[in-house]
Amino acid sequence: MRKYTYRARNLAGRIVAGEIRAKDKDAAFEQLAQDKLVPIEIVPVAAREEDFVARWFGERIRDENIILLTRQLSAMLKAGIPILQTIEILRDQTENKTLKYILAGIARNISAGSRLSEAMAEYPQAFSPQYVSIVVTGESGGDLVQALSSIAHWMEREMEIRSSVKAALRYPLMVCVALVAAAVIMLTFVIPKFAAFFASSNVSLPLPTRILMGTSEVLQNHWPLLLSALIALGLGWFLLLRRKPVRLQYDRMKFRLRLLGPVYTKIAVARFGRILAMLIHNGVPVLRALEIAPTVVANTFFQEQLQKVRQFILDGNTVADGFLNEMTIFPPMVTSLIAVGEKTGSLDEMLGQVVDFYDAEIDYTLKHLTAMIEPIVTVIIGAGVLFLALSILLPIWNLSQALTSQ
Repeated sequence: MRKYTYRARNLAGRIVAGEIRAKDKDAAFEQLAQDKLVPIEIVPVAAREEDFVARWFGERIRDENIILLTRQLSAMLKAGIPILQTIEILRDQTENKTLKYILAGIARNISAGSRLSEAMAEYPQAFSPQYVSIVVTGESGGDLVQALSSIAHWMEREMEIRSSVKAALRYPLMVCVALVAAAVIMLTFVIPKFAAFFASSNVSLPLPTRILMGTSEVLQNHWPLLLSALIALGLGWFLLLRRKPVRLQYDRMKFRLRLLGPVYTKIAVARFGRILAMLIHNGVPVLRALEIAPTVVANTFFQEQLQKVRQFILDGNTVADGFLNEMTIFPPMVTSLIAVGEKTGSLDEMLGQVVDFYDAEIDYTLKHLTAMIEPIVTVIIGAGVLFLALSILLPIWNLSQALTSQ
């Protein structure tokens, strides 16, 4: 018998919490149902304690750690080593303390009679719902080794895309930070000296100079107010995005951005298509796959559209019609290939073709993204330098003209 903590809703609609002892989660669920409670969350106490240790005192688990673990797990199971022994070996050899805690918990659960997928499901901070679902199908179909290999390949490609996006955005981000830092230094230390010089010369200042001097004065004398305003704006934006309608429109706007919208759409389609193809290929039913797959794309608008697709299919329509009618952000090529795959019984293969196409598109676009952004950055830098030069040189020119006329 294991101890579980639970949160449930009673007949009055109030949320209650407590502890319960049961053989497994299903038994705990049944006990709560007999007590006329509707479970919201059931968590093993051991897993929760280890999660607390991992969250506050342990090392961060990186994707590289999980990929390596998955590759090792697949190789050792392929060699015929029993699951429990494999987990214990990996627990002993891993250097990540958080992962060591988790593997120890998984080993205990397997020893108590749990399946690998059930043991992993208790540690969502390490094993995502997609990961666990593939393991479930591997256990059911008897090809756990292949399922684990598929997971490792999927995670490696996801990590490659994230690395490519970060690399493509690193240059413009560094330029923006440098520009802001240079502007603050100029307005705080350099411009005030020119302002004192121009004030003593009694020369009429042109508009660019007056704007620059005014900005410098505000930054020098009212920086606490500006800092407070920036913090308030940031906090307000954060709270605003927590409202579902606002978040929905914000996430929808990401697909419609002039420059980055097409790139964002391609990445979303590729990530969703890759996990959906892997789930279906490993035997997960389409409706269940459509329930799991959307979570890989952290976009509420995208997820809402996929929920509509799933409901459309539940109403008795085909998968292709669901995507055609409800998934408005999908290009026609994607829906056409889905229709062909559904008719020929090779939906996972057609989705694989979609993913291959968009992977190539993403690689090409990200490699050339810096080249696309460079002209914009150059224009912004040039405009800033021109404004600064005019602001300083025009009054100096006016002063020299006044001295010459005397």
